[in-house]
Amino acid sequence: MSRSVVLIGAAPMAEGYLQAAERLGLRVGLVETAERAGTLRERYGCVVDTAEVESAAAGRDDGWIRPTEELVRRMQPDGVLASSEIHVLAGAMAQEKHRLPGPGLDAAAVSRDKGQQRFRFAAAGLAQPQYLKTSRLSGAADWAAARLPVVVKPLNRAGSDGVERIGGPAEWADAVRRRGAEGPLLVEEYVEGQEFSWEGLVTDGRVCFGSLTRKLTTGAPDFVELAHFSGHERIDPVLGAAADTLGQAVADAVRMRTGVMFVEFRTRGDELVIMEMAVRAPGDRCMDAMSLAYGRDLFAEVLELGMGSAFREGEEREPRYTGSCFLVADRAGVLRSAGEDTWSAWPGVARYGVDAAPGATVGPPRSSADRLAWALLDCPGPEDLADLVDRLRAVRPVLAP
Repeated sequence: MSRSVVLIGAAPMAEGYLQAAERLGLRVGLVETAERAGTLRERYGCVVDTAEVESAAAGRDDGWIRPTEELVRRMQPDGVLASSEIHVLAGAMAQEKHRLPGPGLDAAAVSRDKGQQRFRFAAAGLAQPQYLKTSRLSGAADWAAARLPVVVKPLNRAGSDGVERIGGPAEWADAVRRRGAEGPLLVEEYVEGQEFSWEGLVTDGRVCFGSLTRKLTTGAPDFVELAHFSGHERIDPVLGAAADTLGQAVADAVRMRTGVMFVEFRTRGDELVIMEMAVRAPGDRCMDAMSLAYGRDLFAEVLELGMGSAFREGEEREPRYTGSCFLVADRAGVLRSAGEDTWSAWPGVARYGVDAAPGATVGPPRSSADRLAWALLDCPGPEDLADLVDRLRAVRPVLAP
């Protein structure tokens, strides 16, 4: 009898799960909006059943809970997998009810609330920024004034959305004016230092695979991610070992059971200071880049863990230096072209995509949603990868005057 899995959400960056499911011969039940489900059902023969999410509710955690439960009850699958942050709670609830492997309701709830993450990390004695949770930004004025610069972030968004560095009193006053009705929020000490992420696979609470990614961002005030360098532990094995230790400590702190997770942190001297964590796959094509770097299909491995299979060590292979890079506008204008006819054919560009259509009004990015195009990179050496990222970052999209 063929195995089956319910996949909650399948945005373009999560299609790796469907591709892996086809290779594994799995039957997939898909929870998605009607339009997206229809598109994917035509594209992937492994999708045998769907449950529709109302478009108006697709941006809320609770919008995914009922259709997920209906599909799981109908299919009785071997596993349930949440693809993105908005799907984590629906996935954990179904896993718990039907006794299927997953991160656990506790870890899922912490993943969806950055304030809860701060409480857990503090209780575990893990390094993190000083912070204050506030119902309104104005209520944190005295606390922030003593610590400027600070970072303001929402509790449950992703992709740098709403994350903002505030440098001085005038900027604080402006932020209060712009975001006065927004809440609750975290106000945090700003930590200087290189940004990294650690990605891991966990089975029964034990980290069985870890990877270190170096990040390149726009910096203050919005910290939009521009490039990721996978397998960075090959460049810095000492930091890689420290990141593995941190990953296990975070898994313990949030009571992570089984699945994929990541931890974002900055380095402050020898200290690894946690920014946030999540119990789902990283975005920004990192899963694709890591799969290339290590020569293993990480999408398939996450599916297998979600169906209760034991983790299997991968074979050693000649290292590849991989990552992802994102093209952005350097000024406001109307997009004519992201220049993909030129850079998409450069050596080292394994795959690419354009997210902004010609005619769109664009500008310097404030969040990940403002990026124009992406490239998945695969190079023989670290210098080749760094040079290719620099070359891509120098590309300027063609804008209407």
